[in-house]
Amino acid sequence: MNAILKAMLAAGIVASFSLNAMAADAAPTTQEHMERMKTMTPEQRAKERDAMHQEMQKMTPEQREAKRKEMREQFDKMSPEEQRALRDKMHDDMQKMSPEERAKHRKEWDSMTPAQRAERRKEMHERFEKMSPEERQQIKRDMGKNCDMPPDCPANKTDAAKQPAKK
Repeated sequence: MNAILKAMLAAGIVASFSLNAMAADAAPTTQEHMERMKTMTPEQRAKERDAMHQEMQKMTPEQREAKRKEMREQFDKMSPEEQRALRDKMHDDMQKMSPEERAKHRKEWDSMTPAQRAERRKEMHERFEKMSPEERQQIKRDMGKNCDMPPDCPANKTDAAKQPAKK
């Protein structure tokens, strides 16, 4: 009986150590990952983003949803200034993208189900509602600058009014 107890105790200790080692080898948190990305060169960041994208594609939809939720919570913990800086950087990155890359992002949006798009729009509306009136006006102005429609489009009405008529 004593030998069995000793064996069980030893097995428990070994299992405890192996579980602790596995936990230590777990993936870094989003915050740690972002800090590490800040120290990388642009080329290294591009490779890292591609690797992260490949990882996300291998995940199940439930795992991806959990990861997105974690990233969203991290974003919500940031100060408004940090959020603005991150949004501005993402906007600049989007402007620097080639048309092919932008088309890829558009294809991703188009591949979403109507329910997923509705959820995304709902989140955007909620963020917009939380903004100050000045921030809302700035967003509206910035959105008008990104329009790729022809000058006679109603969305460009304010820009068309500023520009002299073409002959």
